Amino acid sequence: MKKNSNNHARLIGLAALIWLAVGGHAQASSSFNSQATISFSLGSAANAVTVASAYAPADPGYSYIFQAPGSIGEILPAPDNAIAIPALGLDAAHTFAVSGYATAGSFSSQHIGWYQLDFLNQSSQDQQVALTLSYTMQTLIQGEADSDVVIDFSDGDTLLANAFFNNSLLNVEAYDPAIAIASDKSAITYNFVLAQGEARTFYTDVTINAALQPAPVPLPAAAWSFLIGLMGLLGVKKRKSANSALA
Repeated sequence: MKKNSNNHARLIGLAALIWLAVGGHAQASSSFNSQATISFSLGSAANAVTVASAYAPADPGYSYIFQAPGSIGEILPAPDNAIAIPALGLDAAHTFAVSGYATAGSFSSQHIGWYQLDFLNQSSQDQQVALTLSYTMQTLIQGEADSDVVIDFSDGDTLLANAFFNNSLLNVEAYDPAIAIASDKSAITYNFVLAQGEARTFYTDVTINAALQPAPVPLPAAAWSFLIGLMGLLGVKKRKSANSALA
C-alpha cells in the first residue's frame, strides 16, 4: 500500500512539472517604446524681440507609474528626460521618450515634459511674430500594450492647439484661428502680434501614456490531451490501489 502511494505521489509531481514546462502559468511579454521630438523656429520677428526657451521634466505629481501587485516588468523614461535644459534654443530638436515591458501583471503610466518659450518685445513698436512648432511622434508596441503621445500648445491657460498620436494615427486640432496646421500635420504655426514692451509666454506639454497587460499564453492542445490522459492514468492507479486494499 505504501509503494502504491509513493508511485501516486510521483505521478502527481510529474504532472505538475509538465504543467509548468508547457506554460500553465506563462504570459506573453508586452512592450512599448514611444517618443516625441520637437523644435521651435521663428519665421519672422524683429531683432528687438528676444526669445528664451527651456525644457524641464514635469513635477512628480504629474507623472506616475502604477503596477498591480505581483507584476513583473518596468517602465523607464529616457535618462535625458530628467535633465532640465534652461536654454534650449531655437531650431534645436529635443526628444522626450519613454519605454517599458511587462511579462506578468499590469502597468499603467503617464510621463510629461514641459517646454517654455518667453517672448519680449524691446522695440518701440508692435512686432509681427510667426512661431512654428515642429514635431515627430512615434509609438512602437508589442503584445498586449497601448501607448499614445500628446502635444498641447498653450498660451497660459488657453489651449491653442493639440496633436494626438496613437496606433499610427495622427490627429491635430487648432483652437485658435491664428493657428495654421501644416499639410502633412508635422507642424503648427502661430501668428501673433507682440505689442511694444509686451512679454508673452507659451507652453508646450508632451505627454506619453502607456498601458501594459501581458495576455496568458494558451496551453497547446497536445499538452491538454497529454495531461488529461495522465490524470486518467492516475485515476486508474488510484482505483486499483483501493481495490487491492479491499481484497
